Amino acid sequence: MNRFVSLVYVVALLLNGCSNSAPENGPTRGKAVVVADETLFPMVDALERAFEHTYKNTAIEISYLPESRAFQQFLNDSTMVIISARQLTKEESDFFAKKTFTPRAALFANDAVALLVNPNNPDTNLTCEQTIDIFKGKISNWNQVSSGNKNGAINLVFDNQGSSTVRFAMEKAGVNSPPPNSYALKTTDAVVEYVAKTPGAIGLVGYSWLSDYDDPNCRKLRSQIEVVGISPCRKGKDAGYFEPFSSDVGEENYSYSRQIFIINRETSSGTGTGFSAFIAGEMGQRIISKTGILPAYKVEHKIELKSEPFRVEK
Repeated sequence: MNRFVSLVYVVALLLNGCSNSAPENGPTRGKAVVVADETLFPMVDALERAFEHTYKNTAIEISYLPESRAFQQFLNDSTMVIISARQLTKEESDFFAKKTFTPRAALFANDAVALLVNPNNPDTNLTCEQTIDIFKGKISNWNQVSSGNKNGAINLVFDNQGSSTVRFAMEKAGVNSPPPNSYALKTTDAVVEYVAKTPGAIGLVGYSWLSDYDDPNCRKLRSQIEVVGISPCRKGKDAGYFEPFSSDVGEENYSYSRQIFIINRETSSGTGTGFSAFIAGEMGQRIISKTGILPAYKVEHKIELKSEPFRVEK
């Protein structure tokens, strides 16, 4: 568990306990309004449910929005807490500096952006260079990937025009806007459905929508598409093609991993602070690991072996 976050949480609890009467809002009681990147919904939803189950007197009200709209709400005082796939930009930090206040950001997970193709597409592995050229628009037809691929034009689809997946792909490619053959749909489900029906499509989604094999919706989405294996972008990494499994994200073999932050602008120890500490704490990190996403901090697994007499039943 992050020592700084742990200390903040303990201090907040002590302050709460020193009051003669129970406060209306504190780390383990009250309500917090949060905005979250919609590409992170399955993981964040699991964390919210666990927090409210653990602390019965809390209510976390989360709005899931495209990244651009989520930060707009964070900047215009509509929420005190944001969960995002990036930290504040310099301009955003300067905005808060003028208010003589600096929001606190805590890294709590290492997610990934997954590339999806139709199950009938013969090219389910792409090099890092090929993906970059697809994002730039230099590769716009599947026969440029392999001469035997007859799927025709590549249709690049995102979940939303203001999505973090769009920003992520454009930053990787070093360009300011998606290529002409790209389309913005409305939801992750819509991206998966489009790819499942369109042989030439490539979809980009947040991996947490596909990572939890115990989740029926995850299994349903995975059954409709193929997750693309990508070669490492960094020189010196293992050769081969890697999917966004948490192990390969941790080993930096998967090229399209991304860090996930919870950014808190509460000026007192409110419920948002309690939720932030819970996410970065041991229980929150275990929940993240359970969803198939790599937690930011190492989760220890203890196995107890008992020595008992061995008996053969007759």
